[in-house]
Amino acid sequence: MPKVRYLSIRFSQSLFPYEVSQFRAAVIEKTRRESDLFHNHTDEGTLYRYPLIQYKVVHRKAGMICLNEGADAIHRLFQEQDLSVRVGSREFQLEVEDLDLGYRQVQTWQNSFLYSLLNWLPLNQEQHRRWQSLEGDDRAQGELLEKILIGHILAFASGVDWQAEHRIEARIERIREMKLLTYKGGKKLAVSLNFRTNVSLPDFVGLGKGASVGFGIVKRIFEREEKPSE
Repeated sequence: MPKVRYLSIRFSQSLFPYEVSQFRAAVIEKTRRESDLFHNHTDEGTLYRYPLIQYKVVHRKAGMICLNEGADAIHRLFQEQDLSVRVGSREFQLEVEDLDLGYRQVQTWQNSFLYSLLNWLPLNQEQHRRWQSLEGDDRAQGELLEKILIGHILAFASGVDWQAEHRIEARIERIREMKLLTYKGGKKLAVSLNFRTNVSLPDFVGLGKGASVGFGIVKRIFEREEKPSE
């Protein structure tokens, strides 16, 4: 059961969800593209791996989540004397409002945990065709989403070098919203839902497509009999 190095940064500047990609681009330029952990690109092309540096809106502010090697690489940003960035038409100084540095235990458990999942992009092209073929069968569509969700949790596990001790389970409790959102120039189905899983997941990590730019954000929901440990 590994302990994942975890760094959550919230800046004092407000940020809208549609600005996250611009915020990411600004940080990439500020770090002079010295580490591909900030952008997952090399001269050979895109690196298809789970992003260890993720850009978010956290409590309506610009935020970043850094995992394992990403938590080490972030010094490339803070070693810059000038932390002014341009996001769209706005220019501002990055000022840290809140920082949480530590370890998060990631493992499978006998019991399950309840999470929210915000603006998750579950479907690739093949899965979208399958989804459309199941139109009118809510149960089958739900089962498809659960299988995809397990796959995305496994992708997270691989990204943080964790091999699950037991079978990963996930069950969707409630679909709160479905809508189309713009991603890479096209419209994608985005799903916000509550789900249960037997995996302990760190708050604010992303699952699925667009995890590096604020899609698929996970947040623990504590139930009445539970109290937050942190």
